[in-house]
Amino acid sequence: MTAQETPQTLTDHEGSLLSLVHRLQPITAYKVAKFYQESPVASVNKSMGQVYPMINRFSKEGLIEGRPVEDDARGTEVWRTTDKGEVALKAWLREFKPAQLIPHDTLGTKVLSFGLLTHQERIDWVLEAKAELEKKQAELEDYNEKSDQPFQAYAHDNATGILRARMDWLDRVLFDLVKSSAGS
Repeated sequence: MTAQETPQTLTDHEGSLLSLVHRLQPITAYKVAKFYQESPVASVNKSMGQVYPMINRFSKEGLIEGRPVEDDARGTEVWRTTDKGEVALKAWLREFKPAQLIPHDTLGTKVLSFGLLTHQERIDWVLEAKAELEKKQAELEDYNEKSDQPFQAYAHDNATGILRARMDWLDRVLFDLVKSSAGS
């Protein structure tokens, strides 16, 4: 890539996968898919059916390169990012899109449909949502203890902060629902 060429633009899903390959290289496509499946964080890249085509496309586009694993009859390859892949990854890393700053929140969207539920069903929904977030927090803690990724502490702090903020929000919703039923 010459200095005047514009780096390839990556979607967030592509950037996430390419970043993972870069951090864990050399890595097989199977291990990439397994990493996503074990992650407590929701991701579009959870299925093998999404990982393998993206790996193949990255290879064709020159963002990664593979080399066969010795003595592997299945033709398994280990992947590494190329210089072109690192340039694209750095461009993705430096870019901020509005959707990254306030991502879609399905729980927030569901609350907008509270009119379909009775008052007690709303309270029950909030209590169940809080219980599910507590389970996710425990899963996140367990994952963090097993991880040895560089900068994992930053990602963990972000994820736990998001969970705390959601729990605080649900506490405010619950308080308001309980307060409004007391005044009825």
